Amino acid sequence: MKNLVIFGILLFSMTLFGQEKLDPDKYYAESKTVFIKSKIYGKQRELQLFIPDEYVWEKDKNFKALYLFDAQNTRIFNFISGNVQLLSMTMIEPVIIVGVVTEDRWDEFLPPNNHEETLDRYKPPMGHANKLIEHIQTEIEPYLKKNYRVEDYRLAIGHSLAATFVTYASMKTDNLFDYSILLSPNYNYDKKQFVDRFKKFVNTELPKKKEFYFANGFGDNYEKEFDGPLKEVIKILENSDNKNISWKYKKLDINNHGLIWLGVYNGLLNWRK
Repeated sequence: MKNLVIFGILLFSMTLFGQEKLDPDKYYAESKTVFIKSKIYGKQRELQLFIPDEYVWEKDKNFKALYLFDAQNTRIFNFISGNVQLLSMTMIEPVIIVGVVTEDRWDEFLPPNNHEETLDRYKPPMGHANKLIEHIQTEIEPYLKKNYRVEDYRLAIGHSLAATFVTYASMKTDNLFDYSILLSPNYNYDKKQFVDRFKKFVNTELPKKKEFYFANGFGDNYEKEFDGPLKEVIKILENSDNKNISWKYKKLDINNHGLIWLGVYNGLLNWRK
């Protein structure tokens, strides 16, 4: 009998001390680097993750994932993370940020070219965006679902060629990205391949709603080159009555292609649920 009492006390103590006691004054958000063994790429692939404070406090809640491309740039990852943390205080729901580290932008972000002349500018290896889509769907997503409480809803942020990829992935798949923030996308690629893609896309019967936020600036060579095709895409969307496509476009008072990242703030506010 005495042994049973002692066992009961030990069991109770183990249960009590096994429970995590959260400090109300502590901020539990965490940024971490993880590596996934990729069969598709034949090597390890790097992710930069941000786990919000609310993930620790709300044990029964699942969180949406926000995919950020070009996360190999620490300053970009920190900038996006900072915007998300600030806005999630009052304006948007907290999300898990999945920063995809890019090793070769032409190869990973561009879809196959249709015109031989495109190779004069974009030298091989290039055009394997389908490979990155497969990596996300069959390797990154299973990793996230195994290790984190994630919803089946994904946002994406891309700048320049990364925005081109996000557009392509959203069009190519039924449910990969639900809301896309597209900062100065390069739709001039391959003799305006994406203008043609949008013409077909708006007439597609989509099984799920797709939302897009476009932003660009003016002034420098990249912004000048990408502005015309983006205007054509906006015109296509304006003339479309596809109920499963919603969008917004913002012309930013920014004359530097690299600073169009500042449009993320408005893109996140536009997503506000």
